[in-house]
Amino acid sequence: MVHIEAWIYPQCMVSAVTGPLDVFAVANAIWIAQGKNQEQRSPLFSWSLHSPDGAPVRTPSGITLHADGGMQRDTSADVILLPGIYVGDGIAGLLQTLHTMQPLYPLLRDKYAHGSLLAANCSASFVLAEAGLLDGGHATTTWWLERAFKARYPQVALRTNEVLTEYQGILTSGAATTYLDLALHLTARYAGQDMAARVAKTLLIDANRSSQAPYMSLTQQDSQSHSDTLVLRAQQWIQKHLHFSFQLNKMADHLAVSERTIIRHFHLALNTTPTAYVQQLKIELAKRLLETTTFTLDQVCERTGYVDPSSFRRLFKRHTALSPAEYRQQFRQKSAAQSKLD
Repeated sequence: MVHIEAWIYPQCMVSAVTGPLDVFAVANAIWIAQGKNQEQRSPLFSWSLHSPDGAPVRTPSGITLHADGGMQRDTSADVILLPGIYVGDGIAGLLQTLHTMQPLYPLLRDKYAHGSLLAANCSASFVLAEAGLLDGGHATTTWWLERAFKARYPQVALRTNEVLTEYQGILTSGAATTYLDLALHLTARYAGQDMAARVAKTLLIDANRSSQAPYMSLTQQDSQSHSDTLVLRAQQWIQKHLHFSFQLNKMADHLAVSERTIIRHFHLALNTTPTAYVQQLKIELAKRLLETTTFTLDQVCERTGYVDPSSFRRLFKRHTALSPAEYRQQFRQKSAAQSKLD
């Protein structure tokens, strides 16, 4: 039997605890039902909840989780499950939570050293990075915390596009509901891919999503504020000229600074270049047009400042992992009729 120790803490997302456990419960039911002998009719997974001191934990959604015990070195588990941290209070709130969790990091390292598989959902990848367990390795996290993660942990190769990554016995998953992908991956790991497929079908889980790229929004990432006034002025200018082809020299002239100065400020404030930033904004605009209008690809290109539909189609797919037509089909509003883009 595979034992999973789910860690719960005051700022954890309750669904990232209960959601995976529901998946494991269904896996157990299917496993037992198809068992051919008495040994196979016992549950595949067992689990327990552990808070720092063994006390109940009231989560940000107001739901209280009751622990089976505290987080201790003398408990053994095949898997340590780390639920995502609620980031409703922004990056500052997340950093404060990580600070309060410092006493847990040595224990987490000890569990890993003694063979426990670590599985972190969403922003819990920050917990692994704070504990030093990702140094020199790779991970993913929720896409909209990409900049904050890269700035704080430059020694970790962040693969934000990926829904799930594994590095030397450490699993990380992307934005919140990827706890489902994490649970299915663990099911496949211990019971095989066929079992994971049956569980996915039973629970109506899309087991084929492999990228966060279609869901990414530069605008939401920009909600992580910076205080660079030059970049703020540049962002305002870019928004007003988004429908035109971007020319860095024109923006530099408007801001009365050199192109080199703008590039340096963008790198420090946003960890990107002005050209890359504009390109992402144009993709965001194209996404909105595909979701809410019936514009043809030529019309979308015109409104985003591109003149070559073929080049734009390739660029769009590189950023979102979907063609414009595939994106529209997946994300369009119900009132929008589909038009032919290919």
